[in-house]
Amino acid sequence: MTEGTRFTSGGKERRAIRAALHDERAVVQVGKAGLEPAVIVSVEQALGAREAIKVAIGRSCPLEPAEVATALAREVGAEVIERKGRVISLYRPAEGPSEEC
Repeated sequence: MTEGTRFTSGGKERRAIRAALHDERAVVQVGKAGLEPAVIVSVEQALGAREAIKVAIGRSCPLEPAEVATALAREVGAEVIERKGRVISLYRPAEGPSEEC
C-alpha cells in the first residue's frame, strides 16, 4: 500500500470496497505515454461517477505500478485500496450535499 490520503476507517471498510470491485473491469488504462493529463481527467471523471474504480497499467508504461498508484492517488485526491500486479483500485468518497442546514 502507499502512504497518502485515507478515507477508509479500517480493514473492514477496505475489504468491502475490494469485494465490490472484485468482478469489475478496469475503467481506465495507463499506456506508454504514462500519466498524461488525459489519463488524470479520465480517472477524475470515473471517480465522479463512482466512488471506487480499477485502473490498469500497461506493460509499456514507463513508470512502475507503485509509482503510478502513488502519483495518481495524489493527483485525484483518492486512496489506493489495493494494488495487484498492474491493476490498482482507487477509492474517493462521493461529494454529496452537506448535512448542514
